[in-house]
Amino acid sequence: MADGLAWLESRALFVAAVAAVLVESFAGIPTHLAQDGWLALVAGRIIAQHGIPTHDYLTVMAYGVRWTDQQWLAQLSIYGLQRLGGLALFCVFYVFLTGLSFGLGIAASRHLGAQDRYLIWMLPVGGFFYIATAVSIRTQGFAYPFFVTTLWLLAAEVRRPTRRRVYLVFPLLIVWANLHGSVTLGVAMSVVYGATLLWQSCRDRGWLGLLHRRGLIFVIGSPLCLFATPYGLSIIRYYRVTLFNSEFSKLVSEWQPVTAYMILAVPLLILIFGMIWTLGRSGRRTPAFDQIVLAILAFAAIDAVRNITWFGLAIVVLLPPAISGLRSNATPATRHRSVNLAIALTCIALVVVFTISTFIRPASWFESTYPKRAVSVAAGFLERDPHVKIFADVRYADWLVWHDPKLAGHIAYDTSLENLTSQQLLSLATLTQVPEPGTRGFLAPYSVLMLNPSNHSTNRILVSRPGVKVILRSKRVLIATKPAS
Repeated sequence: MADGLAWLESRALFVAAVAAVLVESFAGIPTHLAQDGWLALVAGRIIAQHGIPTHDYLTVMAYGVRWTDQQWLAQLSIYGLQRLGGLALFCVFYVFLTGLSFGLGIAASRHLGAQDRYLIWMLPVGGFFYIATAVSIRTQGFAYPFFVTTLWLLAAEVRRPTRRRVYLVFPLLIVWANLHGSVTLGVAMSVVYGATLLWQSCRDRGWLGLLHRRGLIFVIGSPLCLFATPYGLSIIRYYRVTLFNSEFSKLVSEWQPVTAYMILAVPLLILIFGMIWTLGRSGRRTPAFDQIVLAILAFAAIDAVRNITWFGLAIVVLLPPAISGLRSNATPATRHRSVNLAIALTCIALVVVFTISTFIRPASWFESTYPKRAVSVAAGFLERDPHVKIFADVRYADWLVWHDPKLAGHIAYDTSLENLTSQQLLSLATLTQVPEPGTRGFLAPYSVLMLNPSNHSTNRILVSRPGVKVILRSKRVLIATKPAS
């Protein structure tokens, strides 16, 4: 007991940091459980009942299209959690997964040589960028511990070679390749590690250094882990259409560059300049691996908002050790043991309270930001017309199918945007454009519109068109009918 309290006291501020991530995640569960989470549940149900999908039959626009469901393992896990303990268990598990990953980042940083005071300096910064998108409940959360563990193994190997432990990266990448597409970041880090080994070997042995065995294993073997899925080589198309599709940024805010959101762009750019200054001062004391990885993730964070989370985690893991190398003779801060212990115990108690309160919430609380009545309205349209096509905002698409599987194939599209053509993506991005005379408009096949009320300008244009009749308008949904052709 005494040893446990001493351990808590010595790590009180780290416990507080992890607790802050957990509490923030718990408090916003109804907001954070959105379209990506519903797609995971729907896809997980399909996998459990029919096996890994090969074609998309969930939507009108992608009906019959070949579906490479790269995230199948995470989706199946999410569905299993829901079946075991409802949305409460799924959401609580997810929240603890995000908190555990942040805690792993702290442990990795300390293991790599970070002094506690400098790690504490970086926790608010790294935590801010981490939770910017990490709180969203979706398959991506299953990748966070794999990202931190892979980075930890590689960075530790660079500092203290052990020869064998680093090969644990490969099974991690293989599992990760079936959880989330962010495995490409893990592969990139592994390739960087192998490339640094080859570079060092070439400096010592000349061109013969390119035959360095471990360097070649990581440079060549890491990308091969991407194919260790049920889809084999066909996974290439998935990564091509998701990583290099410029149309995504026109539809999804997280795919836009960070400069579109000044609340994120300004602190991110300040942090990047500070990181460059720190790495410049540290020189060779910071391994080349750390510097290259931070540079890659910084560029990725600028390129797309969704990548800020990975940069935040990497900042927590790699930057404090670099700062500690510059100020290794710093005087230890004065510790107030009773205060530290009180902080740690209070934070733990707070997390316990939030956990219990989440478990005892009614099922309706988890969907409190969704219009429950919309499900029965959509089901009513389907009952009256078995061939009805519903153009629903992406927010509602998989949520509707989750509650009424019969709606599968009747909803226009969902968040599996990789299954749509470039022309379809462009049409969605220019939804309010008036069709040219004599042409069939994009919305022509749909007799029902289910729109998100927050899209005021788009909704105003759509409902003002001839023949459109609003049948339900609330704070959570706008439903209208129109003649279909």
